[in-house]
Amino acid sequence: MKLYFNNIIRLAICLVSITFPLAPGLAAAQGTTQTRLLQVGVLPTLSARVLLNNYRPLQIYLERELKRPVEFTTAPDFKTFHFNTIAGKYDVVVTAAHLARLAQLEANYLPLANYKAANRGIIFEAKDQPLATIQDLKGKTLAFGDRNALIVSQTINYLQQQGLRGGQDYTLLDTQSHNSAAYSVQSHRSTLAITSPSGFKNIPETIKNDLKIFLVLPELPSLTWMANPRITSEIPRIKTALLNFTPDSEGGKQFFDATGYIGLREVSTTEMTALDPYAQDISNRLRSSQ
Repeated sequence: MKLYFNNIIRLAICLVSITFPLAPGLAAAQGTTQTRLLQVGVLPTLSARVLLNNYRPLQIYLERELKRPVEFTTAPDFKTFHFNTIAGKYDVVVTAAHLARLAQLEANYLPLANYKAANRGIIFEAKDQPLATIQDLKGKTLAFGDRNALIVSQTINYLQQQGLRGGQDYTLLDTQSHNSAAYSVQSHRSTLAITSPSGFKNIPETIKNDLKIFLVLPELPSLTWMANPRITSEIPRIKTALLNFTPDSEGGKQFFDATGYIGLREVSTTEMTALDPYAQDISNRLRSSQ
């Protein structure tokens, strides 16, 4: 796969991404495994500001447990983030399950943990313009945050099963974020929109008050933590720290309350291989968009 976007978006490009400063006493650390900066890339499921602010308690926890500086960063979109992942721009990634499997197949990334909270497509509508049935989407618009998201593939597959074809029976609107998709429904630019449980949780109340859930789709694997193979020797320590991070940990309640992820758990081989159809689909889409 031809690789693009070789520069990680950092705080210097503040309109695109945010990178949190290191904790006091760690900023000058460098060189050895114990002191070398651990770069964690997080899939841009929300705006950079909200996303990385949510992860701040976990960053502090990991720095304390690993006794090394940890930096969280993101990218402007799913495609850029995945290409950065394959290019080795991150030591660890928190990514969608199908992109995690693709990173495993294409670049030998290794699973660390999954969030316990299930992922799934949530389709919502405006309270003042509800649909009677899903067939009423014909001739109307469906909004979403990023076409490469697993929940978007799930929703489009579901609609195809209902005889509705994207681009033919209804219009697809890529708004670049969950909140923008929500606003498009509130403002009646779109009729329905897709989000995830975490995405719906983070929609501002001023928008959410005008929305209601139309349909909840079946469970999907949640975001997956993956390790770059270059840090194989460090995996046991990082994995242990992640699995020990609970709502009872220092900063844990703040993190899990903000994200709704509940906790972290082991990832099974069966879970990863079951994602192959989704991984193949996203691989084809990424290649065709180059």
